[in-house]
Amino acid sequence: MSAGHPLHPATDERPRVLVWFDYSCPFCYVDHFRFERLATRHDFDIVDMPFELRPSAPLEGISARDSGLAHSEHVSAFIARAAKEEGIVLHDRDLLPNTHRALLLGEVARDAGPALHRAVHVGVFDALFGQGLDIGDEAVLLEVAEAAGLPRETAETAWADTRYEGRLHAFRHLAAAMGVTATPSALICNQLIIGSRPVAVLEEAISRCLLTLADAKAESLSPAVGA
Repeated sequence: MSAGHPLHPATDERPRVLVWFDYSCPFCYVDHFRFERLATRHDFDIVDMPFELRPSAPLEGISARDSGLAHSEHVSAFIARAAKEEGIVLHDRDLLPNTHRALLLGEVARDAGPALHRAVHVGVFDALFGQGLDIGDEAVLLEVAEAAGLPRETAETAWADTRYEGRLHAFRHLAAAMGVTATPSALICNQLIIGSRPVAVLEEAISRCLLTLADAKAESLSPAVGA
């Protein structure tokens, strides 16, 4: 793993909010923008944590309707409203893609730096939900990478370098150890939130986390009684 990999200990005092996602999860796409918006108001870092929802899915993906995984009209309407609030286009579509290749690409982009990682991360989501493309297709992913500024030869290492498979495996074990069973999920201090929650709930958890950390820091810096 690179020195900047999120599984390494933090080297500064900014708290980290771990956010588990899968690229086939529309709520994860919406929550990405929610957390980014909250990060403009509060002092914390977002760490995107891949969690492959359907590792046994065929490479061509599966039909949500045929597999019984399609959203109800109520849920689809809820997702559409949430996406509109964040100013993003999000089509509820039938294809549930195999996301393994896309998650590997995300790790290559992570190693290329925060700006490229965000561009590829959002680009993969948009390719699926904004453009209706199959993100299980390597050709589609290479186009996303190049549009984001990640060179094709770098992107192709996602499927050639076994380190990235090992990294996804490590992420999976970490998720299991922390009790993550679905996406989106977020670890905010010691509070694990599973499922999409209103922005107000997320902000309350972040504010409480930052206050707790600030109190702990102040206590550690205060002189001992009688010293």
